[in-house]
Amino acid sequence: MNKLYNEEEKCVKDEKKNLKISKTLKRRKRRRLARRIAAILIVAAILCVGGFYLSRVLTDARLKVKQIEVTGNPSADTHLLDQVTGSLIGQNILTVDMNSLSNQAKKTLQTDQISVYKKWPDTLIIKVGQVEALGAVMAGNRVIYIDQKARVVNRADYLTNVNLPIISGIKGVDMLQKGGRLSSSSREKLIDALDILSDLQDKGLLDRISEIHWTKYNTYRIITKNNSVFEVSGIDNFKKNEKYIETFLIENRSNVEVDLQIDHQAILKNRS
Repeated sequence: MNKLYNEEEKCVKDEKKNLKISKTLKRRKRRRLARRIAAILIVAAILCVGGFYLSRVLTDARLKVKQIEVTGNPSADTHLLDQVTGSLIGQNILTVDMNSLSNQAKKTLQTDQISVYKKWPDTLIIKVGQVEALGAVMAGNRVIYIDQKARVVNRADYLTNVNLPIISGIKGVDMLQKGGRLSSSSREKLIDALDILSDLQDKGLLDRISEIHWTKYNTYRIITKNNSVFEVSGIDNFKKNEKYIETFLIENRSNVEVDLQIDHQAILKNRS
């Protein structure tokens, strides 16, 4: 009898215990649910408020791009950037893709020396690194200054830098005036001419050259300011005779025509 009573008492205790545990679990579940609902409501409120203010910011006339400044290199051909930046005027400054703007500016000016940043509240800054001109070509009635990679550095109505040689005789260079690209054949000739000038510049002799001319006989005539001329068949022919040309220029000889097209043989004659 006592045994039966003890078992019943145990069962009642277990039932109370299980009931207590069940109530505890339900309370915890309700609390978790309440916390989740509260979190959702808080997030929703934040999104609503944030969305409202974002909408206000994106439509704020004070943040619309009003000007684009190009700085750093006063001789850079910056008008070419108009095709890149024109569509940005009036756009909200927060929505401008700066990476895309940087890449487009680098491609347009053909230089990696570009950095872009925002000047709050309504200005974009494009900073162009210094690019040194190596020579000049005539395009119509304008002088186009170009660097070693045939990139336009500056334009002028007349020759403003008499220390830089003129590159002449290459067809199609007027395309540079319009921001276009040369044909592959013309570009190859122009790059070879620039490589010749670059080598002379490295030796400190560029200021002794007045012009390099591509002839109808497919040769380069390198004309000095002392009225002497070297004629070479191309960049390889020039390099084979580079030491001779260097010595000749250092000696500052004048009024001599030197044909160097035959390797290791210089044919000289006086110029009248």
